[in-house]
Amino acid sequence: MTPSRRRALAAALLLPWLFGARAQTARAAPAPAAERACALCRDRLQTVPALRAQLPGSWRLQLEREPVLGGEMLVVEAGAPQAPPLLLVHGLGQNGFTDWVPVMQTLARRWRVIAIDLPGFGYSSAPQAKLAPTPYARVLERLLARLRIAALPVVGHSMGGAVALRLAADFPGCVTRLVLVDVAGILHRTAFGKHATIGQLPSEGWPQVLQEQTARLRDLGHIIVERVFGLPDPTAVLRANEWLWPLLLRDRSSVNAALALMEEDFGSALYTLRVPAQVIWGDADKVAPLRTGELLARRLPQAQLHVLRGVGHTPMLQATAEFGALLQRVLHELPNPPAAPPPAEAPLQDLQCTGEVGRRLSGRCRTLRVERCTALQIVDLVAERIELRDSIVEMTGVQVRGGDPALEIVNSELVATACDFEGRQAIRSDAARLDLAGCRLEAQAFAVQALRRSRLVASVCQLRDAMYSGGWHDDRELQSALLDPGTPGQVTNPLPDLPLPPLPGGGR
Repeated sequence: MTPSRRRALAAALLLPWLFGARAQTARAAPAPAAERACALCRDRLQTVPALRAQLPGSWRLQLEREPVLGGEMLVVEAGAPQAPPLLLVHGLGQNGFTDWVPVMQTLARRWRVIAIDLPGFGYSSAPQAKLAPTPYARVLERLLARLRIAALPVVGHSMGGAVALRLAADFPGCVTRLVLVDVAGILHRTAFGKHATIGQLPSEGWPQVLQEQTARLRDLGHIIVERVFGLPDPTAVLRANEWLWPLLLRDRSSVNAALALMEEDFGSALYTLRVPAQVIWGDADKVAPLRTGELLARRLPQAQLHVLRGVGHTPMLQATAEFGALLQRVLHELPNPPAAPPPAEAPLQDLQCTGEVGRRLSGRCRTLRVERCTALQIVDLVAERIELRDSIVEMTGVQVRGGDPALEIVNSELVATACDFEGRQAIRSDAARLDLAGCRLEAQAFAVQALRRSRLVASVCQLRDAMYSGGWHDDRELQSALLDPGTPGQVTNPLPDLPLPPLPGGGR
């Protein structure tokens, strides 16, 4: 492929992702709800007095000085001032708080509802700064202090979900519980880009031959996206020079916030948060993959996933009654985390999958061997070792402990979410592509060894081996090398002849 064609392909993939997410959700929303929200937007009403005239007379609106990023921020309150407080945080796009209007009136019967336009959005002024979740969390913490609110539940949608997660992690005393709705970000930008550009091609219930072709088409799309994201990163100069953000992205708050969101690593927040969290997701979301919801529900210590069938990225607009009822319920319930797999009742047996399409596996086994299988789904399986050869596989909630390596993958694609790989060596990859999200790798020697060239995309993973202990949020190629997350984007030295320490007790 020529350089000019590569640039054109990169633009074709990246521009819809960066600039078209909101347009996609607007097209997906039913017309009446979308029109209600848009009728209140700044593009139409222009001023806060004009907005006030369109809202219920009991609602309270205030443009106040915002000390963290500077400028003015719109704060809207509904409900009795003495009622328990509840904070709503909106997502990307200039709709701002108006996305919440369809459910605010109902919430206001029980809560003192506080909705804001984050700096740079809606009726708030646009600061000349990087609009990332971390400074936005400081904005919210200062707001709560000014309102004399010690702690409260926080509901965040899309980018607002990422901001709410950061608020709970950085200021844990401020948040009593979280409700995370179709959260954007969290995944590494390469993994997120695959969904934004390729999506989840439907194939369930189709004939096997069509399921296989669909899986291979999606696999080809993933290869293209990975190659595009492997090109020199045009945003690297922004990351290295934060002062350039306001200079290059002046008056482009949505792009500013979207780029900043993609650069934020939530790994430490994900594994240390102690706030109960309810996760709500539309399974037809074309912006934020349901995979992120699975990841949050399985890796946050106290979390539960609720899926809205046939609903897209903005459930408060697309399924107002269903979403509103669910939101009211989860605000009063503690989450029910996924149950642990039951203990084995008999000696473990080996499992085999050869030449199959669309099979689903779960349960317990000793060794799982997979060869020439396509669209294979492995969910909540516990094994000592897994071998993948010439296959396309998705794993969710899989635990592999004791093998050397725990996972061996050859000439295959693996998308793994909230999985554990533990052994003398965690993963050995040979001409394979791995997309790991919320996975934990633990090895007595080294976590990942690549023989022939392999591509590894890691989102909010945790890794511990003889060389490194900590988070892993990265995208890289490895060939004849060991993974060293301490050198982001680089290939470690060729494989040394390392003596491998014995496992404690002679094995697991």
